[in-house]
Amino acid sequence: MDPRMIRFSLPMRLLLVILPAAGVMLGGMILVTLHLSQRVVERFINDYGRDTAQREALAISAGIQEEMTLAEGAARLVSALAATREREGVPPTLADRRQITEYLRQAAALHPEAVGIWFFAEPDALGPDGAALAAQDPLVGMAGTGRYALYATSQEGAVRLQSPPADFDAQDYYTRAQRSHRLTILPVHIFPIQGVPTTLVSHAFPAMVGDRLIGVAGVDLDQRQRAHIYEGHHPFGAPIAIINTFGVWGYHPDPARLGSAATFGDGPDYQFTPGERVFVNQAQPYSLERRLPDGSRLRRFTWPVDLFPGEGRRLLVMDVPLDRLARPFAGIRTAILMAGLLCALLLSGLMVLAVRLIVARPLQRLQAGVDGLKRGEYDRTLPDQNCPDVIGDLARGLEDFRQTLVERDHLRRDLQRVAACIEVAHDAIYMMSRDYTVLYANGQALTLVGVTDGETLLGKRISQFVTPETAATLAGLRQQIAASLAHTGVWTGRVDNWTTLTGHRIEAVEFTASNDAGGDILVVARDVSERDRVERERQILQRQILQQDKLETVGRLAGGVAHDFNNLLGAILGYAGFLVADLPTDSPARGYADRILAVGASAKELVRQILGFARIDAGVQEVVPARAIVDDAQVVLRSTVPATTRLTCMTEEGLPPLRANQTQMMQVLMNLVINAHDARRGETGDITIRLNRGPLPFTFPDDWAVADILPAPVGAPHVVLEVTDQGTGLAPDHLSRMFEPFFTTKGQDKGTGLGLANVHSIVKAHGGGLAVASKLGAGTVICITLPSLSGPSLSGRSMAAGTAPALSSGGAATPSPLDPAPARLRVLVVDDTEAMGELLREGLTRRGHDVTVCGDPQAALTLLADQTRGYNALITDQTMPGMTGLSLIHAAKGRNPGLICVLCTGYSANVDEATARAGGADAFFIKPLSVKALIDRLDTLYGTRG
Repeated sequence: MDPRMIRFSLPMRLLLVILPAAGVMLGGMILVTLHLSQRVVERFINDYGRDTAQREALAISAGIQEEMTLAEGAARLVSALAATREREGVPPTLADRRQITEYLRQAAALHPEAVGIWFFAEPDALGPDGAALAAQDPLVGMAGTGRYALYATSQEGAVRLQSPPADFDAQDYYTRAQRSHRLTILPVHIFPIQGVPTTLVSHAFPAMVGDRLIGVAGVDLDQRQRAHIYEGHHPFGAPIAIINTFGVWGYHPDPARLGSAATFGDGPDYQFTPGERVFVNQAQPYSLERRLPDGSRLRRFTWPVDLFPGEGRRLLVMDVPLDRLARPFAGIRTAILMAGLLCALLLSGLMVLAVRLIVARPLQRLQAGVDGLKRGEYDRTLPDQNCPDVIGDLARGLEDFRQTLVERDHLRRDLQRVAACIEVAHDAIYMMSRDYTVLYANGQALTLVGVTDGETLLGKRISQFVTPETAATLAGLRQQIAASLAHTGVWTGRVDNWTTLTGHRIEAVEFTASNDAGGDILVVARDVSERDRVERERQILQRQILQQDKLETVGRLAGGVAHDFNNLLGAILGYAGFLVADLPTDSPARGYADRILAVGASAKELVRQILGFARIDAGVQEVVPARAIVDDAQVVLRSTVPATTRLTCMTEEGLPPLRANQTQMMQVLMNLVINAHDARRGETGDITIRLNRGPLPFTFPDDWAVADILPAPVGAPHVVLEVTDQGTGLAPDHLSRMFEPFFTTKGQDKGTGLGLANVHSIVKAHGGGLAVASKLGAGTVICITLPSLSGPSLSGRSMAAGTAPALSSGGAATPSPLDPAPARLRVLVVDDTEAMGELLREGLTRRGHDVTVCGDPQAALTLLADQTRGYNALITDQTMPGMTGLSLIHAAKGRNPGLICVLCTGYSANVDEATARAGGADAFFIKPLSVKALIDRLDTLYGTRG
């Protein structure tokens, strides 16, 4: 038989397609039914059991966590009240105590499942305690002392408020949270609730303001009630149990096993196999099948139970008989068999359908394609062209004919599209003859020469429609155009100040001319005025950004220099302190050492000002004395302007405090003083800074131009910061624009135009007002209104000192003679600056401590890993080669959580008090540091942990 006959025979194609497909499908259905049915059931059983264990664990965790939030809410309420009063500078009031009492009452009424909700305050933590408070209202003060302590219980729908026993603060449920300053979960204990001894589990939360403890809030949960909650969970009719990571049963349906250790071993007599121990110890979920002594088979599912998020210390255990698990899936095997039978029936139907699809349908589609071509429908591709038979040959022949018709139709449409695109193009397009007469022009080309009708332009030259000046420019370019077209076939040029006879003017027009295949010249003209303007603005902006980058670089350099200088200054002040401690009072050398300390204190203040300029501040506003804004800036300002410029600062006495960001206010004064200095009319000048209660609205001389940039509310408490110069002054039309970004009158490359814009944004962020007055040849006055706080004025840095948290220490105060240490500690000092390391070695050794100094953080980790050294404390610098101080503390705490860790830094834009605490540091010091303050803090931390 001819192979071509086999290939193109339709019956043979039907056999080759239908018979193999039928055999493969039937065989596949049998294999899938026999092999996969059991695996499908097993997978469904395992997933269903694991999901059930997870739901049970989450339900138990959610119930307990909801009860724990009652005590946490009370602690947060007290912390917020105490912090608010501390910011306001007044002690808590009786209203605050009553607010806490009402919270406990409502919490006990809304959550009767909690046996008791309580709060016990430290003495005088919520205002002065006294016996008179209890006499006035027993719900705000304990009898005999007035100390706030309350216990709320809810039984049988009634809430009872009472004072706890007098020794309540001496018990574990109070003292553990008091000492640790964190959430404490107490083991099972007995406490009388309304006179009835009750088995409880307590969760205690400390209420803190910074490092200061206000009191402890707690919630007591009845252990028997919790057991009832567990007994109510019987998934698949099987009881649950809870085991902790130490292998002890926290709950078991058999009361005799409650609190006992689980058994691990091989065989049905053991509760867990040896392989399950690692999952129990790590509280990780797992599932496995086990067999009981009676021969029955169980499937064990486990899931972590967290009393609070991330705890991971308990595991729910659920043993379910396999017959109960498999019951919901018993019909799966039958369903799969029925599906196989249905597929076999469908396969039979497909055999009948295949004949129609392979023979009849292709012929019908070809007939429909021929009818479409008769109607002029050329876009529909004819089907069945890949068929290797007569139908395919017919389809391919008809497709070749259709492609010819489509190409002809596309060519016509392309010509129409090209003409439409040329007409609406933004560029002016001309077709010219060799003598530059216009043969064709689109709409934009007509606009360029100032005509509206194409017939007016055709057959004429463009030079007939422009001014004589523009026509002369075009005539001068013709020889250049002809030479370029003859040499390269393309010419590009531009004409500036293009002007038509109708008065239409364009700053710059760019022309491109090229030779056409027919011997004509194609000219494209484009208005590039906007492009030129954007390019000029881009170059100006690039210069301004470069100037701003230079300023940021200076700031980073200042911060780096201050960091290194702090290390050197710390060593100088430390050793000077040793001289003061060792030398007699009447010794001349003692006087020299005192002078070193005095000069060092001035140097420390200068470094602090430099750091304030260099630091990248996030804009946090704090309550500060009003005069501190000017005082802090004077040191930097006097070094900024030359000695020929006289800078005068005047501050009114008794000004109220402000809520401001001192670093940002320093930037405001720096920008204003620099601008005032640049406005001098000669080599000398006067700049005056005044801080007073100036009246609102401002009054200026009548002949001065005034601009109210940011209006300030009249009648509100305020202070006025005024900067006056006697410079060249500003024109009236410049006053309203002087605070715009990138606007400057200093000339090219002499100013970025960002300084006063920064002043505007800072004053606006502080809620202040801004006004400016100026007169050419007389000078400029800029007045800034800053909202003030009501209350007595603050002087110097009393407020900053009063609000400093207990964790932070620093400064270079004159050290006093070191007292004997309460205990001899083994201390590891890590600092890559040798002078600082030796200073700390000397100071700590004088106190009686055993000190090791290390300059490499990696070497310090090796020393800490040596258990024979037994270090009690680690003192580390923050910025060191290879590793930061916080990273070193994190690694050290991971090996020894009880190690006392102290972090010191000379300057870091990324590390502050809160960051050090979050990173595990027990104390934080800013260099140059006081050796005595460091040692006293170290002894205090050791005494607290001891």
